[in-house]
Amino acid sequence: MHMSEAGRHALLEPFEGCKLKAYHCPAGILTIGWGHTTAAGHPPVTENMSISQAEANAILSTDLQKFEEDVESMLTVKLDQNQFDVLVDFCYNAGPANLKNSGILRRVNASQFDKVPEELMKWTKGGGKVLPGLVRRCQARVSWWNAGADQNEDPEEQRVTPTAPPAPKTMSDSKQGNAAIATGALGALGAVNAAAPQIQQASDTFSQLRGIFSNVNFDIMLGVIILGAAIWYWRNQHMQETGE
Repeated sequence: MHMSEAGRHALLEPFEGCKLKAYHCPAGILTIGWGHTTAAGHPPVTENMSISQAEANAILSTDLQKFEEDVESMLTVKLDQNQFDVLVDFCYNAGPANLKNSGILRRVNASQFDKVPEELMKWTKGGGKVLPGLVRRCQARVSWWNAGADQNEDPEEQRVTPTAPPAPKTMSDSKQGNAAIATGALGALGAVNAAAPQIQQASDTFSQLRGIFSNVNFDIMLGVIILGAAIWYWRNQHMQETGE
C-alpha cells in the first residue's frame, strides 16, 4: 500500500516544506529536500549540499517507500487509504520507532479507530514544549483520519431518507415540572390555611402580617412554595437548553 498523492499534498508537503540547500533543522540535524536526512537513507546529507526540485521529489518518493514498508510491517489490521496516509506521515515525521511504541499503533491494531485522533493529538511537543506547527500538523492528521472514516460509512445508510427529529418537550410533558407545580399548589393551599387564623384574629394589616410570618406552619408552607418554584424554574431552563 502506498501513501496517496492527496495525502502527500494535505499532510506531508505543507508541513515538511522543501528546501534545495542543506540546512540544520531545529534539532540540529542536517536536512534537505522534503525533510530528508541521512538517517532516512540515500543520499547522505552534507554541509553546503544542494539538489534540484526533481531530485528532491525523487528522494521523497524513495523515502516514502521505506516508511510505507515500515508502517505495513507494524499493522495487524486493514486500513483505508486516509488512515494509512496518516500513519505514513507520522512515521515520516517522528520515525518508525516512535510509531512502533506509540498508543497510536496500539489503538489501530486493536481496531479502536475512534480512539486514534486522541492519540495523534498527544504528539504536539518538540524539545519538551508544545509547538504551534506540530499542533497544526496533528490537527491535519486528525481531520484526514476522520475524513476517511466519513467516506467509509455505509452508502445505503447515506441514501436513507432522514426522519424528522422528535418535537422538543414542553413543561407539560415533564414529570418533574408537573411535580413542582403540584408541590407549589399544595404549599400555597397550606399557607392559606395556616394564615387564615391570624388574618381573622388580627385587628389591622400590620398585625395580620406579623402574625402570618411568625406562624411556623406558614413559614414551612412558604418554603414548600419556593422549593416548587425553584424546581420548576430549573427544569424549564434545562428543557430550553437541551430539549429533554
